[in-house]
Amino acid sequence: MNNNPWKMAIRPKTLPAGAGPVILGLALSYKYLIEASQQYTFSIPVALTTLLCAILLQVSSNLINDYYDGVKGLDDEKRLGPPRATSLGLLSSHKVRNGFLLTLLVSFLLGLYLMIIGGVPIIIIGLSSLFFSWAYTGGPFPLSYFGLGELFAFIFFGPVAVWGTWFLQTQGVFPHGPALLWGSSLGLLSAALMGVNNLRDRYGDQEKGKHTLATILGGRAMRKLIFLMILASQILAQSILWKSESFHSFYALVGLTPLFIFSKVWWGLLRYTEGRELNHVLATVGKYIFLYSITYSLILLLL
Repeated sequence: MNNNPWKMAIRPKTLPAGAGPVILGLALSYKYLIEASQQYTFSIPVALTTLLCAILLQVSSNLINDYYDGVKGLDDEKRLGPPRATSLGLLSSHKVRNGFLLTLLVSFLLGLYLMIIGGVPIIIIGLSSLFFSWAYTGGPFPLSYFGLGELFAFIFFGPVAVWGTWFLQTQGVFPHGPALLWGSSLGLLSAALMGVNNLRDRYGDQEKGKHTLATILGGRAMRKLIFLMILASQILAQSILWKSESFHSFYALVGLTPLFIFSKVWWGLLRYTEGRELNHVLATVGKYIFLYSITYSLILLLL
């Protein structure tokens, strides 16, 4: 067990996955600015602030999830996932609540800088991101308890994050097709990540009346859906590359590399992986999102 309760609550292994959409959005905006030759220049301070806000929102979501699942008694000795600080009593619920309020406040203050630069679109994105970080497991209608977790993971860690990052750098018009398409490809992976989490916890969630997509569809259908989302993400990315004027088959092969690196894990997901073994699948999908983002970011810059 992790000896640092705050590290346990923050779950740092999830943070690279949260940073992935921003990294891809930055690569996309850099390429756009070079090709457009406009008066706008790529801003390092804006890029770093965007990345930090994304990471802080991921931290906030993890702390909020730790807090609310703990105080509602959803995390007990039967839990299959990593141990939670609140439910184990390693941190008081008061401390964890103050922790997520602090990270939300810091992300809001940093976000004010981005809102000034980006105007109304970024104000809407920023405030809604803060709200849904809380509403995912908090409030009278927690989204994750009603089968909406995958949908909101797709939206906010996909098109919203990638397009928002692109817009902050370019001040471009809405919509920007490539940003939304690349965002959708990453959103599918974020939804798959959420799906694996819910697949692992489906029996405990059923007992406690928590309705997730996994409890609604069942284990077999959920496995297939997760794999299809991972596969569809690559199909979408490859189709974007093939339509590029500077496309080369070498880039397509490089883009597929992360998918094949973890092929054994995908096969295990489809065939037999169950219970606590899904923690490894969950960690792998997180690594895959980060590697996917880095790989296609490099390809975009080379095209």
